[in-house]
Amino acid sequence: MAVETERKFLIRLPDLSFVTTLPGCRVRHIRQTYLANPGGKKHPERRVRRIEENGEVTFVFTRKEKISKLSRLEDEREITEEEYRDFYTEASTELTKTRYSFPFEGHVMEIDVYPPEIGGPGLDGRAVLEVELADEGEEFAVPDFLVIERELTGTKQFSNKTLAQPVKQESKD
Repeated sequence: MAVETERKFLIRLPDLSFVTTLPGCRVRHIRQTYLANPGGKKHPERRVRRIEENGEVTFVFTRKEKISKLSRLEDEREITEEEYRDFYTEASTELTKTRYSFPFEGHVMEIDVYPPEIGGPGLDGRAVLEVELADEGEEFAVPDFLVIERELTGTKQFSNKTLAQPVKQESKD
């Protein structure tokens, strides 16, 4: 099991046509499904992903266990489509997102853009930036074209698992 250390930020939605021109930019369409945890909250989070990139589809199983605000133990492996379907029978919630990732000064910047029905007004015109680090104290730079509104690291409001819950939209009546 590896240790994943990352920081997350709420950013203004950048010009995605510009982002896709950056050297090494990857665009992946992700359906992320959280699996039921029969043992309750004390058990590790489990999820499966269907990832489409350049017409190719891969399937990934991930198990995560919180260590600190910034770090989690992570076990991630590619699985077959049949295994994905088997896990999918345990689905509790899911979300879709498009991930734009590109290298920048020794790190990979990952911008997650969600459809309008996910996140409600809190994500209108915004996206989530994730940066994986070697350790909790590692410094990193953010490109000038990204405007950070606030840090989300360790908050539940914009965690993918929370965003996978149905959003209560305000009534216009």
